[in-house]
Amino acid sequence: MLPSFSPRLTGFGRFDDDRFERKRIMTNEDREVTPVRGSAHDALSVFLGEWHAEGTSFGGTDQSGAEPKANGVPWISTHTARWHTGDFFLIQDERAQIGGAGFDTMSIVGIEPGTEGYFARTFENHGFYRHYALSTDSRTWLLEGATERARTVFDAGGSTQTITWEWWRDGKWLPLCDRVAKRVDSASNATRRV
Repeated sequence: MLPSFSPRLTGFGRFDDDRFERKRIMTNEDREVTPVRGSAHDALSVFLGEWHAEGTSFGGTDQSGAEPKANGVPWISTHTARWHTGDFFLIQDERAQIGGAGFDTMSIVGIEPGTEGYFARTFENHGFYRHYALSTDSRTWLLEGATERARTVFDAGGSTQTITWEWWRDGKWLPLCDRVAKRVDSASNATRRV
């Protein structure tokens, strides 16, 4: 049974209940600095466009540390990436079939305020949410989370992504899935704002 909860409003928008933090007036020193778009944002453009991926998924309850790729199933997916209004955040929508089962992921990628490092937040159709740190070294992008990590390498022309995922299981990193994504649209269309 859920606990009962009924704070009383007193005045305009204030609660008469100590469980709520009282709002205070924001001063100029408290205000966030307005973000400025720069070259770090431009680097994310490599992900823009429509992609088709094929590969193998290995993760599962029957995965063995001795033979972690023994029970792989086919991975087929499409994903699109576009800029959100303002061109500060990249939105990626992926629709996958893994061994015939649907696996859909929505991701938001941007720059972590105050750090200039990248982040990715993912939301998937089974109810899981993940927060990853994202970094790059030229054509290689690394996604690092508490229980999963990935490496995406773009070819020199930016038309192919080689993607390798791992997950932390039984005290070690095991292969989760390997796939190759090919750009479906032309490179010129991929840079346009959607």
